[in-house]
Amino acid sequence: MDDQYRSLYERLLGVVWEDRAEAEIYGKAVELCLEEPDITRRLGARPGASAEAIRSAMAAEANATRAVEPARATLDTFRRQLSAARKSDADQAGRLRAMTWNWRTGSPPVLCFLALMSWLQVRPGATVYATAALAAVATLAALSRAEGRRTFGLVLVFLCLAPVQAFRSMRADRAGNTWAEDLRVNGVKPLVKRVLDALLGDDPDELLFPDSYEGFRTSASRPYFVHSVGAEQLTRKMGHMDGGTIALCGPRGSGKTTLLEHCVTENDFSVMTSAPATFAPQDFIVSLFSALCERYIESEGYRAPDFARITTTGRAVRRVLPWVRRTTGWMSYALPAVLLIGLGTFAAMRSLEQRHGPFLTAQTRHLLDGVTGLVAAVWRGENIGAGLALALLGVMVWRTRKNRVVLRALKDLWVWGTGAIGLTLVAVPAVSVFRDPELERNWDRLLADDFAFVLLAICALLYVFSDSRDNDRHMSVGRWEISYRRIHAARRLLSVAGIAYVYVRHAALRDLVTDDDNPVRVLSVLTGVALIKIGEWNPKPGEPRLVRRCRDQLYRLQTVQSTTSTLTLGTSQIVSLGSSHATAVTTVPPNLPALVADFRALLSDIALSRSLQGKRTVIAIDELDRLGSDVKALAFLGEVKAVFGVPHVHYLVSVAEDVGAAFVRRGLPYRDATDSSLDDVVHVQPGTLAQSRRILQKRAPGISPPYVALVHALSGGIPRDLVRYGRRVMETEKKAGTVELSDISRTLVLDELYETLSGFRVLLGRQEWTEAASPVLESFRRLMARLKSGTGDLRALRRDLTDFAEGRRQFDFSGGLPPLGAETSRLLVEASAYAYFSLTLLDVFGTEGFTRRSERAFASADGDPQLLAEARQELAVSPYTARSLLRSVRRAWGLPVQGRAHAPRGAGRRPRPVPGQRTP
Repeated sequence: MDDQYRSLYERLLGVVWEDRAEAEIYGKAVELCLEEPDITRRLGARPGASAEAIRSAMAAEANATRAVEPARATLDTFRRQLSAARKSDADQAGRLRAMTWNWRTGSPPVLCFLALMSWLQVRPGATVYATAALAAVATLAALSRAEGRRTFGLVLVFLCLAPVQAFRSMRADRAGNTWAEDLRVNGVKPLVKRVLDALLGDDPDELLFPDSYEGFRTSASRPYFVHSVGAEQLTRKMGHMDGGTIALCGPRGSGKTTLLEHCVTENDFSVMTSAPATFAPQDFIVSLFSALCERYIESEGYRAPDFARITTTGRAVRRVLPWVRRTTGWMSYALPAVLLIGLGTFAAMRSLEQRHGPFLTAQTRHLLDGVTGLVAAVWRGENIGAGLALALLGVMVWRTRKNRVVLRALKDLWVWGTGAIGLTLVAVPAVSVFRDPELERNWDRLLADDFAFVLLAICALLYVFSDSRDNDRHMSVGRWEISYRRIHAARRLLSVAGIAYVYVRHAALRDLVTDDDNPVRVLSVLTGVALIKIGEWNPKPGEPRLVRRCRDQLYRLQTVQSTTSTLTLGTSQIVSLGSSHATAVTTVPPNLPALVADFRALLSDIALSRSLQGKRTVIAIDELDRLGSDVKALAFLGEVKAVFGVPHVHYLVSVAEDVGAAFVRRGLPYRDATDSSLDDVVHVQPGTLAQSRRILQKRAPGISPPYVALVHALSGGIPRDLVRYGRRVMETEKKAGTVELSDISRTLVLDELYETLSGFRVLLGRQEWTEAASPVLESFRRLMARLKSGTGDLRALRRDLTDFAEGRRQFDFSGGLPPLGAETSRLLVEASAYAYFSLTLLDVFGTEGFTRRSERAFASADGDPQLLAEARQELAVSPYTARSLLRSVRRAWGLPVQGRAHAPRGAGRRPRPVPGQRTP
């Protein structure tokens, strides 16, 4: 902080702060806030909004007091801590000043230091003793005088209170940092923003300063989804239906696709597909059937077949390679483990074999001899009773082939038997440890050594509690990010090193580990654990039935299967007489009824299995409005409606507004495919101003309300156009090099008007024109030339645009000009209405003082910016009603309104009915 800036705060000492340190903390907080990105972007936007002006305003007593108030509690804590630290420093400084140092009081410390250094450097004993004796004599001489006693007493008190002084100083520093952060976040930063808004003028919201506009860079809508009325309505309808077909209708860009993607949760089984215009109904059902099979196979954890690789070698490699990879990985661990365990327990197994082997061998031989003798006696007919018993046993075995109770009992017997034996083998060594006298003596020796026992316990706890469940997390240490995986690995390594240290340094632990009976105990524990694992092992089940059905259907839908058989007959290798027969069998592609039946059967089974698990099955069909017209869409629905109506399945279909309107008119004098195809309709309407504000705030946080109203009016509340025009606003800001609402909106509206009129000019070029009507096109061309040249002569441009929008002068199609065709007149009326809409946007947003004027306009119901979006929507319905709505808006905003423009000749006439055509 420079001297001039610091002096601004020193003038306020004793008024707001108690000392200079608080003023410097306040000044640093102001400087840090001036470096914030959102404030830096706004600095210099208008004259007077500079950093120096903010510094001067923040140095005023009133602003300083306002900034301190939100952080008053932490300031009081800092002042108490700082006062205590200052008092300790003052007391210690007073003790230093009260000490008297001369050769009498200074020689004892010097001699004591020399004695200590001599002892540390292993000097001769005489030197150390002589130096210590001199130090004692000097100390006694100093203590014999009053000033020496007082100085040594002050030194003792100073040394005893030095830790207290350091603690109080550290506590004051921490309290100062806490107050500085609280002051900056809760006090200074909000006040700096208010001061900056005051310096920017009465309408700071008219400046374009979003915190970020990364959301405009991507067209993805799922991360920026905003709940709407349509989303809530769809969720509510799906919650009250076990299954059915729901259509989502609305204009293009209204968010139907986003709604389809969002309504499906992770717990649902969903298939989403599109219906391009080139699909025939049967092709579409085949595509949907294939997508259903592939999606279900993948959801069950299996891999869908790839028919692009049709070679036998490729299929064999794809099937064998995963098994080889799994087996290789398993063997790479299994073989070394078996070798190491076998080598370590070989001596124990050999000892057990020598001790118990003869007895077990004799018992086994005796049992085998008994069984062999019984079988021989039954075979020779010498033991009739045993033969009958074996026959009855065979009958029982055959009868139990379908009795699941017996098989389940045998399986449970196997599991519980192996588990009981395994637990016994694990428990016996554990019990024997406490009954071994030698181990008990070694254990007492280890417990007698406190250091070894505590270190061993700590290392064991470190190893046990090194949990690896949070390995994906990271811990921040300054600028470094340390993974928990490395921390756990370091803990385990440290614990193993500690156990190894205890093992090397303490004989008691070595004796415990190297006991003669430990190999047998280890072998028993390993055998018991292996038996428990064998009892719990279950072979991996094969593919579920539905997965096999899906795979079979994929083969049927996407492949052509052919079978060839050849038969050759002959009598010898030299002379042969025979024939060769070849037969090829090729599967016939399923026709539409069979295809629909198979699709419904498979989907019904899938939906039932998911429903039993508490999950939904959703089939989403998007882009049905691409088929061109409502007639084509209704015809398509009539063809594919046979796949609808599957129990426990929700069909979601996005359609155009025409199809939704046809469903609403069901039961009236005519019927169509929607009456029998759809169960309900969700109308996705253009968003309101509040919804557009939420969308824009999510994609460009910090965008101000005037720009939200501008983009909402241009887009008509259509979410896709909302993002598009938001992106255009940012492009215009870069292009115009200004952040003022009037400049950005003027450039954006005129560019959009030029592009739209260019489209109208292309359509007008397809009409038939006479030489007498050429002034209309000439005037149209001049207006477009004026728009193309830019906003240099803004007054002339506004005059020409007003003339065209209000239908005056050369654009007065009703007076004095040659008659125009109905289509030509309609295009000119629509172009004039859009120009009137653009003129209204220029007058509302392109004029200085939008915030001030909007306060007066909002007092009237017609001044709501939502009406501008509704006028933009109304342009697609009727230019006349849109013009009437725009007149109401202009009156509310205090803009000039001309009389009703005359309709061009023939524009409002009803076309003559074509003979044979039914009049709607």
